[in-house]
Amino acid sequence: MRGMIPRSDAPLPPTVLIIGSEDVHARIDLMRGLADDHVVAAAGSDPCLAPIFAQAGFRYFDYPLSRGLGPCSDVHAFAALWRLLASYRPDIVHAFDTKPGIYGCLAARLAGVPVVVGTVTGLGSLYGDDGNGSPIVRGVYERLQRLASQYADLTIFQNRCDREEFVARRLVPASKAALIAGSGVATDVLDPTRVSESQRRDVRASLGIPAEALLVTLVSRVIRSKGVEEFVAAAAHIRQRLPGTHFLLVGPTDTDSVDSFRPDELAEFSRVVHWPGARRDIPLVLAASDVFVLPSYLREGIPRVLLEAASMGLPLVTTDAPGCNDVVADGVNGFLTPPRDPPALSRAILTLLEQPDLRQRCGQASRQRAVERFDLSVVVAQTRRHYRELLARKTQRVRRPLAAAI
Repeated sequence: MRGMIPRSDAPLPPTVLIIGSEDVHARIDLMRGLADDHVVAAAGSDPCLAPIFAQAGFRYFDYPLSRGLGPCSDVHAFAALWRLLASYRPDIVHAFDTKPGIYGCLAARLAGVPVVVGTVTGLGSLYGDDGNGSPIVRGVYERLQRLASQYADLTIFQNRCDREEFVARRLVPASKAALIAGSGVATDVLDPTRVSESQRRDVRASLGIPAEALLVTLVSRVIRSKGVEEFVAAAAHIRQRLPGTHFLLVGPTDTDSVDSFRPDELAEFSRVVHWPGARRDIPLVLAASDVFVLPSYLREGIPRVLLEAASMGLPLVTTDAPGCNDVVADGVNGFLTPPRDPPALSRAILTLLEQPDLRQRCGQASRQRAVERFDLSVVVAQTRRHYRELLARKTQRVRRPLAAAI
């Protein structure tokens, strides 16, 4: 297995433990990229992920972690991580997400791990403008994040705004703050040239959308902060002007979210847009679309679906919000609109729908930006460089006292 240390007379490669939550399997592509010169394993909060990691060739550990705020359960999670790290003894710990990013970094430092890295993957509803972020919870988070960042060797941010805000508020020292734009996408796989015209037509037929109709798509969890309500409002407005245009919403409801919709609101959405629920063929859905829209005002690192849509060569309409505005250059590969502004959203979508040449230029620019800036190989190379520099720095610190003693 890739997560097992090989037997050899040559120096062993550094061991890396990726720590995350119930979706830590989203880091498997990154782990594959690092596995050429690192021994990589993962730890997450879902025991059911073990077969997925085993199939990918990586060792997996699970530890208890609750999603909500609970001091007792959080102490339990921290203790479990410390025991794991003290036993496994990796050279590098790289922790992702909110709670794992804090407790993973603190436990790693306490366990004596040489290199400790945390990645802030977004600020979620905690820093949103929707009123769902409790000031008390935010205050607790900031104190813990400041502590974790002090003890970590490096804190990585996925967008410019988050990095600038955390440094300005002294939550992270500027000397320990880095930027890696998103988690990366496999642009060689998410390539529009790999999808045939017959496949596009088949996908449209399965969705009940005419082959020649203009199709505007949103792929997202169906919650308020993703801008679903604004998307539906824009769809209703645009269809009055361009009645042959179809709008597609792909994604599941999330009843556990603090900003979930009522059943009557969901029923109304189905009367305005096509809503098949969740689908597994997202690349084909994107290939069958003409415009991709994400009116999110959730503080994400960089929305992965925006990168996927860009990689598939689509013109993009999204909000001028942290993370989203790292992917879209206004007027180059799409348009940025103010959050929670259906009229502005409608105007941007209409501009693309009514100008085929502009759609084509923006789509080509999206593909180029995805390949050059957000490809998985770029993210892997930047991550590997940080690991190498931090390990070298730690090695130098160890050598200096030894040399002085001699």
